[in-house]
Amino acid sequence: MIEQPTLLIVDDEKPTRDGLRAALEGRYDVYVAEDARSAMALLESEHFDVMLTDFRLPNEDGLKLIARA
Repeated sequence: MIEQPTLLIVDDEKPTRDGLRAALEGRYDVYVAEDARSAMALLESEHFDVMLTDFRLPNEDGLKLIARA
């Protein structure tokens, strides 16, 4: 069995997270986070091939999250 690439979706809006997960879970092993803090915790414990992030997150913007990742 071929392992799927891992994807982290970071967005503070639940409908957006859920919609992206539904659209992409057939091709990726999908993880979701609602803010930068949750995303960083996942990034420290897991390897991700792709990260999709909202630019406007509570307490930190998406570009800063990308730089930290």
